Amino acid sequence: MDLSDIDKYLDRAETCWETALSRVVEADLDSPSGCREWTNEQLINHLIGGGLRYEKLLAQAPPAIVEATRGQNHLGEDRLESFRAHERAFRKTTGECDLDAEVPHRIGPISGHQLVKMRILELALHAADLSAGTGDEWPIDDSLAEFMSAELSGLIVELGSTGGYAPPSADDHADEGAPVSYAQRVLNISGRGEIANAVLPSH
Repeated sequence: MDLSDIDKYLDRAETCWETALSRVVEADLDSPSGCREWTNEQLINHLIGGGLRYEKLLAQAPPAIVEATRGQNHLGEDRLESFRAHERAFRKTTGECDLDAEVPHRIGPISGHQLVKMRILELALHAADLSAGTGDEWPIDDSLAEFMSAELSGLIVELGSTGGYAPPSADDHADEGAPVSYAQRVLNISGRGEIANAVLPSH
């Protein structure tokens, strides 16, 4: 994945997340998200903090400093602006660092390129989780869904439970002759098949 692809699909994944985040109202914060262990507020805090953690990883910060951010509140006074501030710093570092260099992620040493792919997955898939928590449609565009299905599904399987992914869900409609959309495939491969009916448009 070259730098132009990184920029294009990070842009699309960020837009997907921002759209989902912009729908959240105060009454949604304590409701359960599509991630069973987190409320919507906890999910949002995790995702915003992820931008900070990924920026620090690319900057080769010591693991203890990166992990210390997990217990902090990253919501700020404006959730959307807090996300954008951390994401801008992450994107700036992405453009300046050597993405071939390994970073000390908690799952083990990985390249900067893989970390960026993981951020694309995190942004888009947690947008689905947040959409499930607010009762809205997953705002993923077809191009991003196709890219994730074709280029990142192997990474999801590789990361597995170590990366926080549940076992893949079956393609429920595959035997009925109905086509399975790229968005449905991405949810299935990431173990999110159970939220598909809630966040995908019905046809």
